[in-house]
Amino acid sequence: MLADPSALAPANSIYRFAELAAQELGDPHLGVKLGLDPRIVKWPVIADAFSASNVMVEFFSRFLLDAQRFTTRVEFHLRIGAETSWFERDRGFMPADSPAQIDALSVGLFVNIFRLVLGDGFQDREMLFRVCAPEVARIPALGQCALMKGDARKFAFSFPSEWLVLPIRQDRDAASPRLTNKPPSESLIAAIRSNIRSNMADPGLGVPALVAQMGFNRRAVQKYLRDRGSGLSDLIEEERQKLACELLDAQAMSVEEISDRLGYTDVSNFSRAFRRWTGLAPSRWRREGD
Repeated sequence: MLADPSALAPANSIYRFAELAAQELGDPHLGVKLGLDPRIVKWPVIADAFSASNVMVEFFSRFLLDAQRFTTRVEFHLRIGAETSWFERDRGFMPADSPAQIDALSVGLFVNIFRLVLGDGFQDREMLFRVCAPEVARIPALGQCALMKGDARKFAFSFPSEWLVLPIRQDRDAASPRLTNKPPSESLIAAIRSNIRSNMADPGLGVPALVAQMGFNRRAVQKYLRDRGSGLSDLIEEERQKLACELLDAQAMSVEEISDRLGYTDVSNFSRAFRRWTGLAPSRWRREGD
């Protein structure tokens, strides 16, 4: 099944099989050991996303979009914070069979991936995993990664947000090479949008900074967007407008605070931009939304 992503099975069957395999082999840590095996990153869903990405935020965007095609109820989320980000897998139901070994496999897999892409920059103590059975994943090979107990429905882990924009090392021997020169796609655009959101408060955010952070081919991406009636500057403007409207509607921040959050050094510049986007001043937008 790892070699053929089109080979699918019911989730509970996979959980049950993994538990029985661990019992049969007499190895309660089977899942995490499999996840730490370097060969697992050759799994097509991982390898394709990995080999086509320049930074981790792009990898996550490609992986989430690809993985979603092979599930019916499972939802994946990447929540980016100023200092810490969370990856979460919500199964959408409470499993009848324990997913302990599969959660442990996921722990090993993502530690494996981060070690591979960050090299010497990886610090295991910066990762925190929430799994249904921490004792199943707790082995010395994980280093100082923290494990805490969660429920059987969700698997989640946190890591420093700065890891999302660090360049992926180019020695990708473990990954599939066939997509290294993959042309721009919607998953890349989603990754760019995500990066814009996470760096919105930076007054220096612009096309040159975006290209420098993410390392994509500017000319190819600009052509891809131009063919669809857009551009990189448009993406930045669109994300600023969407976030501005969301924050104004939420009523939790003042206009001045929202201006800072969007990277404006002067609230009047934000007000002019917002009026250009919507035809309304920020204060009027908020009043009319009440």
